[in-house]
Parts: sequence; structure tokens; C-alpha cells
Amino acid sequence: MAHIVILGAVIGGMPMAFEMRENARAEDRVTVISNIATLHFVPSNPWVAVKRQAQRCANA
Repeated sequence: MAHIVILGAVIGGMPMAFEMRENARAEDRVTVISNIATLHFVPSNPWVAVKRQAQRCANA
């Protein structure tokens, strides 16, 4: 079993975490460590403003 740790979230860390999860074995763990408690993905703001995407909050 491998434990993959990704430092930093947002624009680079989250896509890397999803990519690693797809390529990892079922028994491997992927952990994302960030200095912020919530993820605020700035490029999605226009979609939230026009209500084409719901605003969601995922807390650790």
C-alpha cells in the first residue's frame, strides 16, 4: 500500500489528486494537505454568479 501525499490544493493540487486516484491501486491512499480549510476555485465564480452552478462548500 502506498500513501501519496500532495502538498497544496486549488489549481494544481486537486487535479493532481484526482489524477493520482485514477492511477493508484485500490489499496493506495491519496491525501491532500492545504493551508486553507475550504477550497475556493476562482474560475468557477462566473458560473455561480449566473446560477449555472451551485455553490458548494466542502470542509475537511
